[in-house]
Amino acid sequence: MHSMAACALMVALARELGLSEAETRQAGLAGLLHDIGKAGIPLDALNKPCALTDEEFSLVKVHPERGHKLLMQAKIMDAVAIDVCLHYHEKVNGKGYPPHKLQADEISLFAKMGAVCDVYDTITSNRPYKAGWEPGISMQRMAQWVVTLMIPCLRLL
Repeated sequence: MHSMAACALMVALARELGLSEAETRQAGLAGLLHDIGKAGIPLDALNKPCALTDEEFSLVKVHPERGHKLLMQAKIMDAVAIDVCLHYHEKVNGKGYPPHKLQADEISLFAKMGAVCDVYDTITSNRPYKAGWEPGISMQRMAQWVVTLMIPCLRLL
C-alpha cells in the first residue's frame, strides 16, 4: 500500500505545485515505482520490528539501484520514474544514498517530491516497529527536520 499512497501523494503534490497534466502523470508513476527495488530485499529486513543492524541497513540502502536496474530490464524508460527511483533518498547536504553525493539543486524537483511523499506516508503509517503519527504531528516534525537540515547548508553559503 505504501507505493499506492506515494503515487496518490505525488499526484496531489504535483497538482498543488501547478505542474502540467503530463508532469502530474509522471509524478504519479514515479510514486508508484519509487520502491520497486525493495522487491529484491528480504522481507525479514524490511519488516523487522526493531532497529536494523548495520549490515541489514546496508542491504536496504541498495534498493534504489536495484529498482533502477529493474526499471531498465522492464524497459520502463520514463525519465521521471527512473530519476525518482534512483535519487529520492539523496539529501540536500550530499549525505543520502545511493552515494551519488547529489546536493541541493543537483536533486530534481521530482526526486525531492518523492522524498517528501515517501517520508510522509512512512511516518503516518503503522509499521511493525512503530505506530504511525497523526498527520498534523507528522507535518510539524517534517518541518522541523527541514529546518535542522537547512541550517548547516546555510552555513555553506
